[in-house]
Amino acid sequence: MNFDDLSNLWRRQAPTPLPQIDVEGLQRSFETKRRRMARTLFWRDMIEILAGVFVAVVFAWTGWKMGPGGWPIAASVILIFFVIAVFIRERVRAHVLQLAADASLIDKLDADIAELRHQQGLLLSVDRWYIAPITAAAGIYSVTILANAPIPMKVKLFAGAQTLVVFGLSWWGVRALNHRAVRKNIEPRLRDLEELQRSLSSDRDINT
Repeated sequence: MNFDDLSNLWRRQAPTPLPQIDVEGLQRSFETKRRRMARTLFWRDMIEILAGVFVAVVFAWTGWKMGPGGWPIAASVILIFFVIAVFIRERVRAHVLQLAADASLIDKLDADIAELRHQQGLLLSVDRWYIAPITAAAGIYSVTILANAPIPMKVKLFAGAQTLVVFGLSWWGVRALNHRAVRKNIEPRLRDLEELQRSLSSDRDINT
């Protein structure tokens, strides 16, 4: 058998069918998880905004009731509103980047991967934009209350030390929870979506 015979035999063989991706099944599963993530982020942002407004109002009212001695609490209110602004920005961003209902699966997949990467960066930098300003606001508020309280200095110092311990533990706890969310939720989901993205891209290249 010469080379021409081998070539003819190869051409006569039926092509091996390539594995097909269940796009409809993937889309149903993907859409469910996509809506769940969007809903979770929406309520996270709204709860943080409403809680921040409530705390800012309580701080402002307390400072106003204290009179001139309560003026440092104004800095606490400003710091709280800084955190509120971050979550408002997240809501505006989600609205601006919202895809049309008839967007393709690939476009939605790309958008979700970008959103997960954004949330990953947000949670890993939680010390800078959330914990630090909240801790500073609570610290200023507490110091102002203690400074104006009619109690002995020893009691003030003891209360201040307790407050520092509570702030330190809270800082560690919030940071640990956010980093754990990245490891347990965001990173596995990112790997799944990136694998799906590669599979769909390969399938699209084969069909074109």
